[in-house]
Amino acid sequence: MFEPIRGGTRGGQAEFKWTDVSADKDRENYLGHSINAPTGRWQKNKDIHWYNRDVSAGEAERLEEIRKIKEAEAEALSAAL
Repeated sequence: MFEPIRGGTRGGQAEFKWTDVSADKDRENYLGHSINAPTGRWQKNKDIHWYNRDVSAGEAERLEEIRKIKEAEAEALSAAL
């Protein structure tokens, strides 16, 4: 009645690579222009995920924030003592 569970991965998830998708000869037929499988010259050395990246704050802003936090911690510690 009960059979053992089949081993391995189903659907080939372990063997999937986006580079294979971009190199496939039929990619326009089933995938279109996927951002994860870019092909062509336009995206070479470009950050095509730019819209999804966090903009890092400047070093001066980061140091100023750390200074404010340390001041607030020192003030809270002196008030607690």
